Amino acid sequence: MKQKVQKEKGFRLFLCLAAFLVTAAAIFTGGYVNDNEMVEVGGVAGKRYVAPRTIENRVATERVQQEALEEIGLLYKMDPEVKEQTEALVEGFFDDMNAAVAKLEAAEEAGEALNFEPDFVLQIPMAVTAEEMQAYYELTESGRAQFEKELLGILDRAYEERITAENLEKMRETVEMEVEDTLWQNALSRMGKDVLVAVLTPNLVVDEEAMAAAQEQKLAEVEPVMVLKGQKIVDEGEIVTEEIYTLLDDLGLVNISYAASLVPLVGGCGVVFLIFVAMYLFMTTQQQRLLQEKNKVVLIFCAYLLSLLFFSITSSLTTYYLVPVALFAMLTAILVRVKLAIILNLFVAVASLFIFNGSGDYLVYALLTGSFSALLIQYTTKRSRVFMAAVLTGFVHFLSYVMVQLFFQKAMTVEIMKEGALAGGVGFLLLLLVVGSLPLWEAIFGINSQYRLMELANPANELMRRLMIETPGTYHHSLIVANLAETAAYDIFCNGTLARVGAYYHDIGKLYKPQYFSENQFGENAHDQLDPYISAKMIIDHVEQGVELAKEHGIPPVIIDIIRQHHGTTLVKYFYVKSTKEKPEGETKEEDFRYKGPIPQFKESAIVMLADTVEAAVRSSFNQGKSASDVEALIDVLIKDKLNDGQLNDCRLDLKELESIKQSFLKVFNGMNHNRVAYPKEEEVKRALAKEEARKEEEK
Repeated sequence: MKQKVQKEKGFRLFLCLAAFLVTAAAIFTGGYVNDNEMVEVGGVAGKRYVAPRTIENRVATERVQQEALEEIGLLYKMDPEVKEQTEALVEGFFDDMNAAVAKLEAAEEAGEALNFEPDFVLQIPMAVTAEEMQAYYELTESGRAQFEKELLGILDRAYEERITAENLEKMRETVEMEVEDTLWQNALSRMGKDVLVAVLTPNLVVDEEAMAAAQEQKLAEVEPVMVLKGQKIVDEGEIVTEEIYTLLDDLGLVNISYAASLVPLVGGCGVVFLIFVAMYLFMTTQQQRLLQEKNKVVLIFCAYLLSLLFFSITSSLTTYYLVPVALFAMLTAILVRVKLAIILNLFVAVASLFIFNGSGDYLVYALLTGSFSALLIQYTTKRSRVFMAAVLTGFVHFLSYVMVQLFFQKAMTVEIMKEGALAGGVGFLLLLLVVGSLPLWEAIFGINSQYRLMELANPANELMRRLMIETPGTYHHSLIVANLAETAAYDIFCNGTLARVGAYYHDIGKLYKPQYFSENQFGENAHDQLDPYISAKMIIDHVEQGVELAKEHGIPPVIIDIIRQHHGTTLVKYFYVKSTKEKPEGETKEEDFRYKGPIPQFKESAIVMLADTVEAAVRSSFNQGKSASDVEALIDVLIKDKLNDGQLNDCRLDLKELESIKQSFLKVFNGMNHNRVAYPKEEEVKRALAKEEARKEEEK
């Protein structure tokens, strides 16, 4: 037994590791690698590139910003100190010239020869010639003052015109022309022009603060240039420009080498590995009963591989509206369990994110559509509901895609509505394909879907027809047990269809020798002439005979489990007690009078056991005129007897659920045994008619 458990654990671990390795391979060959190719500026694009998500075109945005800044131009401000500093330089120049004149005058008085070469350093970038110095020396004192005043006047008028760096040369030409228009001789005119040209400086300077504020405001008004999801970036065969390369690089579609993409790929595989560890722990700790059903474990593995195949095939798409993201959730929900499908869909959605190279919007879409599809597909048990469920699933796909795009794209476009419609079509067709493929999944993995169970519940089924004809008492008993079991199962949120079908077939073993069971006996009891041990064996054997008959007719394993477990290991009390009375002490062994079991292993099986136990006893109590309170007390005793005998130890029914089951049984029994109004006797009807005739005669 221990070795078998170890083998089962090893098998589950193997499936989990295999699923991870296949997923890792899909990641390394999926959308991320396909999107990262050798691209270089000036080269030719090897394929058509479309933006997988909305992103800013940084180069185009910078270009628009630069154009906006150029529209601003230069902003100036007046600098009053420039004029003052320039005038001071001119005045300083004339101070130096006047000092040189004073030296020359002193030399002349001393009878020395005059040297008109300047012997002083000027504060402005110009040179004074000997001719200019002599001309200035020969001026009178008032003439020198007048010359200085006229130059300062020309300078003042120039600054009133506002000098910038751009018009400085023009202003110098203007100043020179004004100096030429004066009456000063050529040497003095040349010196005046040189002085003013040397000192002339712009008094309008760039206002850095105003420029910065204007640029900031202008940049704030510029909207970033966006490339929308699905928009073409470059076509195959076109030249890759700097702008295109930058855009591809920002989208992660450019890779210098495969090694450069190794780091994110390893990261993705690491995340997926953690997901599989979490999923394995969840299954082994929270789904132990499911793990015992090897066919369902293999089914989940194969459904995941099939989904993985579709993810890999569609990984090269630039958007995900055509990806069948809900396939795994649908198959798991309809063939295994809805709650499990919703939980596992979370793991699968995250894993597929790395295969598809998707983003946050893909993940939200996968979670929404997978969860809703798992919930909606359970309503397809009736053919009339299949189309409506498909329509609702398609609508959920459409609505999920559009709403997710509205949030992430921040805009509603016709393109989004078209893609949403296609997503809805995928959801609609996917549900129809899953429902249509159910017979294939059931045949391969021996899974019992609701459809299969409904087929077994059909009264025209061969075994049910035989049960109705050959063992009418057992058939009627099974119908009542089915009503009890289904009602109780629904009330504690179990599989009501499974409980009903299990109850239909739980006693099919009685087809072998129906006359040995009380519900099929009419008059003589066949057990009266038999040894109690033989009688008990014939009663006990109907379980194994029912199992064999079910296998011959291809009844699903879960129904066979109910047949095998519906008596557990209970004691056939009547014949056990009879044997102890008829045989010497010690000759009767209790184990010979117990069913072989096992005891119920799941809730639906335990419900069928309890319904089977109470049905005959409660029906006979009602026939004996017992009250509802007496019947409730009897049911309490019968359920407590099963508890005390350990028959409910493995089915995971708690006390609250047992109380709910009891109330469900009472509800069904009270409906079956309601009080009826007594019909009048024929004599009373005749007397009433006679009175009516007499009244009519009197009225005449």
